[in-house]
Amino acid sequence: MVPDQYKIIEKQDEQISNLIKSKEEIIKSNKTNVLSLKLQNEKYQEITKVYRFEYTDSGVKHMAEGKVNGYINNQFSMSYDGEYFRIATTYNKVTVDGNNISMNVEDRVNNLYILNNSMQIIGKVEDMAKGELIKSVRFIGNMAYIVTFRQTDPLFVIDLTDPENPTVKGELKIPGFSEYLHPITENLLVGVGRDGTMTGENGDCKVSLFDVSNPYEPKESSVLKVSDGKAYCYSTVADNHKTYITLSSNEFAVPFSIDGYVYNDNDGDYYIRYKLTSDGLCEVARLKVGDNGSQIMGATYVENIFYVVNNCFSSVRKCAKHG
Repeated sequence: MVPDQYKIIEKQDEQISNLIKSKEEIIKSNKTNVLSLKLQNEKYQEITKVYRFEYTDSGVKHMAEGKVNGYINNQFSMSYDGEYFRIATTYNKVTVDGNNISMNVEDRVNNLYILNNSMQIIGKVEDMAKGELIKSVRFIGNMAYIVTFRQTDPLFVIDLTDPENPTVKGELKIPGFSEYLHPITENLLVGVGRDGTMTGENGDCKVSLFDVSNPYEPKESSVLKVSDGKAYCYSTVADNHKTYITLSSNEFAVPFSIDGYVYNDNDGDYYIRYKLTSDGLCEVARLKVGDNGSQIMGATYVENIFYVVNNCFSSVRKCAKHG
């Protein structure tokens, strides 16, 4: 059965319906939805248009719209608390000379904008990490954490307490990058991504623990590699954050696909369990949930049992009880 609010959208305003169908990402706060739509303007510059809608007794109403330079990475690039809308973008500056259109990677920049309920920009931080692009974003309370990448992985810590004057408090540069950030405590972030070299070569998958208790000096307090460089690996969590599973207040699991350069019995799809201890992160166990290429699509954890769905089959795996 089609939900009533979607019937109202279709009947009430075809333009609203078309916007929702063509949206890039959408976030929701109470009775308000904000959606983004990537476009190019008449000068071939990348822009993202944002639209704010509210659910009312009479249906869905278009309340406001605005635009910012650049494009978002994913839904975590946006945040809305009912009063302010925050969005982080990568902006490829384009040069138009007659019929010639060109873009220099060195002119690429990354921006953060804060908009009010009228979808008008009231605060911004622009031109961060020139030549790089955003790999992951997380908004937590009045703080924003942004990872960019080209050769190294800068983690920017941005204070949003004053919406009109967001401020970069700290920056951490390390090899590789994080494609997904997840808060595990108030001052600790888990980063899932890739290791690398200072010259920008990608390496093994890794799980990092970032200590942001001092926003002026963020630290990578732990880093655990998945295959020690002996295999190609990747994690679906970058594209599907719901495959990250919280097991307890200090334990979580991340999916990885491991493919050895020479076939061996360790190849396959795994959930790797990690635990936060007084010494940092440690790996607890590896649970094989499929063969290579099965691609984990979703999972949940109930009473010590993993329920995993991939594009080949569903599986149930029982785990040793975590302590």
